[in-house]
Amino acid sequence: MKETAFIQQNKKKWARFEKLSGNKNNDPDEVSELFTEITEDLSYARTFYPRRSVRVYLNQLAQGVFTSLYKQRKQPIGNFAKYWTETVPLEMYRARYILLTSFLFFLLAAGIGILSQHFDADFVRVILGDDYVESTERRIAAGNPMGVYGTMDEGSMFWQITVNNIRVAFMVFAAGITFTILSYFLLLYNGVMLGSFQWWFKSKGLLLTSFLAVWIHGAFEISSIVIAGAAGITVGNGLIFPKSYTRLQSLVFSAKRGLVIMLSLIPFFIIAGFLESYVTRHYQSIPDVVKALIILVSFTIMILYYVIYPHFVAKRHPEKIEVKEIPRYIQKRPIEWFKIRNVGETFTDTFYIFVQKISHLSRIFFGVIFPLALVLCAVIYLFEYKRFDYTDMTWYENMGTLFGTGTDFEFYKLFGWPLLLALLLGAVYFVTQDDSEETLISNYFKFILKPFIWLYVFSVAIFAALIFSPGFPIFVMLFASPFFLLIPVIILKEKKNFFAAFGRCFSLGKNSYGDALGSILVFSLITVIFFFFLKNPLTGGFLDLIVTIVREFTITVTDHYNIVLALVSSLIYLLFIFFMFCLVFFSIILCYYNAAEKETATSLYDRLKHFGRRSRTVENSLDFD
Repeated sequence: MKETAFIQQNKKKWARFEKLSGNKNNDPDEVSELFTEITEDLSYARTFYPRRSVRVYLNQLAQGVFTSLYKQRKQPIGNFAKYWTETVPLEMYRARYILLTSFLFFLLAAGIGILSQHFDADFVRVILGDDYVESTERRIAAGNPMGVYGTMDEGSMFWQITVNNIRVAFMVFAAGITFTILSYFLLLYNGVMLGSFQWWFKSKGLLLTSFLAVWIHGAFEISSIVIAGAAGITVGNGLIFPKSYTRLQSLVFSAKRGLVIMLSLIPFFIIAGFLESYVTRHYQSIPDVVKALIILVSFTIMILYYVIYPHFVAKRHPEKIEVKEIPRYIQKRPIEWFKIRNVGETFTDTFYIFVQKISHLSRIFFGVIFPLALVLCAVIYLFEYKRFDYTDMTWYENMGTLFGTGTDFEFYKLFGWPLLLALLLGAVYFVTQDDSEETLISNYFKFILKPFIWLYVFSVAIFAALIFSPGFPIFVMLFASPFFLLIPVIILKEKKNFFAAFGRCFSLGKNSYGDALGSILVFSLITVIFFFFLKNPLTGGFLDLIVTIVREFTITVTDHYNIVLALVSSLIYLLFIFFMFCLVFFSIILCYYNAAEKETATSLYDRLKHFGRRSRTVENSLDFD
């Protein structure tokens, strides 16, 4: 676009922004929206008109109101009220058909549970487990069928129930990223469980008793799960139907919409947890009329707020129903490799490089490395499947058996996994040097062919040190890692063999030891945090969700379903390790260039070559003649 056309297209908006920014009594939301558009125009001008006056004008316009804008936006009470009276209802109105879909699907799932239980008296055991069914039968015999709600003290139960309900709901929401598949599955699972559970009590002649007890808290809890399903489907629909946006842009917009819905559910989960912990336990002493009234009021609140009230808000604000999403323009910046970075800069640039290179890296990983990992896993399970019993294995036992620590050591693991590690080391470094598209894989093989043997030697040494060393030496190795982890970068960048790189890593590593160690510690902490999302030993995690789904599909197909669960878990652990390893090695590459810059001052000499030349990024009077 020509500069004149760009100015003509946006000048009214800029003039409006100037007028609003100079007036103290204005609508901060309108100013905020215009400010966002101004900053996007500024990014565009910086890219296409870097030496023109329009860029200077927009820069001054944005900077001049930045401070005052955010002072005016400090209206926490008004924004909080607006969130509940306008933002959430409008979002629910936009998602009204998705909510209907979620509700009908859940209703269908409950019907499946009822029919399955009706024709198979033991179906509830498959869904809820033998222990739960048998303990409930003992309570029925004792005259307290819903006594499970009184087995814990109120405070502990309230905390655990509330956290678990919120966790389940957010899993349903986050599962939408699987193109809605897992969101629908979790709705199916919860619906079948509810239907079979209630119909099992009917077979015991206790349908009304169980209904009036369970739905005291279930009205809020189950309704919230259905709405969370709608939020998850909203996220998935953004991936399935991106419209004119890229899938990533559409995902960001839909995730933002779904998150608005999800956050509104938290108070209702807290209320449900309170009712379940403090009220449901007294179901026998509460009159049926009171229980029915609690259930009716609870459903009325949910229907009024999430179904009926959104229509009134949409009618009152018809201009706000359609949301105009503006993709944020992100200017690409070249990576300055030879640069002295502190830990914070290394952290930021690592994620920037990872985002920029993940597409190419994924092509190499899933095209070359992951198939070989599948072959190695197949060999391990073929020879050692009896060692994998998912019902009794902890995550470290699973990974220990997979990688061969302790009594699970086998020599083929010592030489198999380093092969994949060497390929991955080469791939991470390669994508920082090559931007080809069509010849990516072939160029990668040409690149890795010569240094591969030395990368493999390094990988065997590191792998052997990790699996043979007891705890304390590994702790010591952490503080030596800023030296040793430079070896593969030296091999690849400086074309040295393993032994020469080993000697060089000490002289080079001392130049940036503190920053490198800080980066390694930061990414170690991030690894632990991410792992808790994957496998939380206290409340479960994403892996438990996947395992639950796989178990339901395989438990009726094979008696060796535990082996399938262990295999699935192993592959997920491998993907997690791949993700975190790439982040760490990208940071090590930056640490290498950091140390090399301190040693050779490459970037400094390059700047000295251009000393005295006119700057192309800073204006002077000559730029506007």
